Amino acid sequence: MKRTIAFLFLVLCLIIPVTAEELPILTLEEALSSASDSSVELESARIMLNQAMRNQDAVMTTFMPSISLDAGMSTGVDFSGASGTVYGSGMVDETAFQGLSVSAGATVAFTFSGSMLTDKEKRSIAKETAVLDFQDTWDSLEDAVIEAYWNISAASLSIEEAEFSLQEAAAQYESVSAMYENGLSDELSLRQSELALKQAELQLKALEDNRDILLSSFRNLTGVEGNFQTEELPDPVFLDLPEPEELFALYGNETIAVQSEENNVRSAKNTVDTLKLGTYVPVLSASVGYSYSGSGYQKYKDTVSGYSTAANGLTGSITVSLPISSMIPGSAEDMAIKDAEDNVKISALSLSDTKDKLLESIREAVTTIQQQQDSIERENAVIETAERMYELSQEAFASGLLSSDDFSSARLDLLNEKLNLLSMETEHLLSCYSLASILDTDLASIQKIYKGEQQ
Repeated sequence: MKRTIAFLFLVLCLIIPVTAEELPILTLEEALSSASDSSVELESARIMLNQAMRNQDAVMTTFMPSISLDAGMSTGVDFSGASGTVYGSGMVDETAFQGLSVSAGATVAFTFSGSMLTDKEKRSIAKETAVLDFQDTWDSLEDAVIEAYWNISAASLSIEEAEFSLQEAAAQYESVSAMYENGLSDELSLRQSELALKQAELQLKALEDNRDILLSSFRNLTGVEGNFQTEELPDPVFLDLPEPEELFALYGNETIAVQSEENNVRSAKNTVDTLKLGTYVPVLSASVGYSYSGSGYQKYKDTVSGYSTAANGLTGSITVSLPISSMIPGSAEDMAIKDAEDNVKISALSLSDTKDKLLESIREAVTTIQQQQDSIERENAVIETAERMYELSQEAFASGLLSSDDFSSARLDLLNEKLNLLSMETEHLLSCYSLASILDTDLASIQKIYKGEQQ
């Protein structure tokens, strides 16, 4: 079903008349599902994860011996009239079958080295790393889709506000035009209302163009085609967040960023263990082989005489190799171990730096959300004032006590404040999503735990 979302929306758009009220609604979950199916990066990460899982499942093959089988067969024919001596007979004067020779063998070989002891952990770390890489790829895709989706939703609301403002500008222009024709208004007022109407048209066109750009980017990201409408932008949910250090203590060690760095430390330590065991532990090689060979002869016609032979044997060998050079300071093996130990220290430093950066990201996210919430509260107060001013302007304009230009200005002020609030609420929502992403949890959990009181 997931892989048919884009197609279904295209079909719906062809069947249903293309109006804002009748367009199918594309939910955020459907957009994420479609993006998951169409993302090349996510598919690549999924393939790599499957490879790592297969590799871990095959861990026992490390200790399995190598087995080889071989077999052979040969024969020949003496033609009539050929000269030769046949055992137990005289000259060969007829076509004769010289017989069949066969050989077969099997060899089982096994090699043990110290590095084999760390192979299980190495495969396990590789699988965990692949899981984290896949999750990180998905999280990045999810963040991008969420941001694009809600920006489109906000753009649609902006267009609705601009359309309403345009309708009022058109009504004002019609009113002033009628008054001008009846000699109740001057040309300056007419031109001012005309200019306000054209400005409203341009503003609406700019907002529509912006939404088209957002839609194009969204379709490329998710693979969704056709016309659709998004869910409505949710009302802001204010958060009463604790100190960043507390959030870090609760969520930090479970984040993908920290877990990935911890895996790098484990991997570096595993490399050191592998090198040490591989260079200090003797290498044991053992093999067992079995072979068989046989041949036989028979005259093809009239006279039958021949012989047969058969031989078989079992062989075995054991070899122990002690890597003496690895014990010499400054040898290639010794230097490789020292370099691997340095990599462990570097990985530990990287882990510490990742934790510091994560804490700083949490601080920035918390501060941003708090500032945005303060701004939204202030903007709501500004809009209340702007709405009242517009109402008074309407009354004054209708009574002839306010110029057309001042009335247009009041309407434009109200529109701009509403668009500002819409932008603030969108940014606040995305900031909350960003904090949830930094903590590697979901927004619903953050809102449930830390929901605060909105003034």
